[in-house]
Amino acid sequence: MTTHDVGSEFDTVKEDLAKLRSDIASLSNALKGVTSDSVHEQIASIRSRIDGLTDEARTHSRDTLDDFANRIEERPVTSVLIALGVGFLIGRLLDR
Repeated sequence: MTTHDVGSEFDTVKEDLAKLRSDIASLSNALKGVTSDSVHEQIASIRSRIDGLTDEARTHSRDTLDDFANRIEERPVTSVLIALGVGFLIGRLLDR
């Protein structure tokens, strides 16, 4: 091989490396977009599940409070006595 051939081969390798570098950069950008889209989809799915669980918990707590209020209305004397007893126990525990 002559010096000219080696120089030509070296230039070809440099051009190939530049193309490879460009291809890798393009691939990296494409992967970022795909990953970003995938992450956004997962975040949206998680938000949806959290919203559903929050609504379910809110509904359940409202139902429980409504049920509790109905029981108090049905038996007001019993409810007052229970509240008095619980208050007495809490007072005794806090005195210690």
